[in-house]
Amino acid sequence: MSLRILLFSFLIPLTGVPASAQPVKKDTLNQPTIKGYHIGVVQPLLAIHQNKTSYMTEYDFYSIGFPFGLTLRTSGRFLIDLELVPFIKPYADDAGKPYDVHLLYHPGVLYPLGSGFTLGLRAAFESGQDQFGFTPLINKSFKIGPSGSFFVELVFPGRFGPEKSSGYTQVGGIHIGFGF
Repeated sequence: MSLRILLFSFLIPLTGVPASAQPVKKDTLNQPTIKGYHIGVVQPLLAIHQNKTSYMTEYDFYSIGFPFGLTLRTSGRFLIDLELVPFIKPYADDAGKPYDVHLLYHPGVLYPLGSGFTLGLRAAFESGQDQFGFTPLINKSFKIGPSGSFFVELVFPGRFGPEKSSGYTQVGGIHIGFGF
């Protein structure tokens, strides 16, 4: 019986259900709300790996990503952005595999500056690449209709992890997309 009470005492706060019997105003909960979502294309432009600079035009470096994400509004000025980016990297290997696909988990915080500009910082966890890191960004959005926008974002990813023959630390890229 005491195990159930202990378990419920930890689970109730996670559900967001107020512990008191008094009604709670929505303003006092300070829970994040959905602000919108986005889809796009990200193209790494250049990378530095072991003092060698590579560009997107080189076959062994080229990859393309298709980000999609959900943005949450907080009680303050910061926004929480939860983004997933499937990446496709073409390559030729001895097994005859024509491409490699991996997934980037890319959660972060955004800080709107005004006039359509936003600064951000994302954590980065690349499954299938065994790399992790961070991605600073600057974004400029342009309104399209009452609830949509087109955006251009410069990203400056830094990655760490075990060295791979095809692995690179990307230092510059461009992300374009639509927000809703």
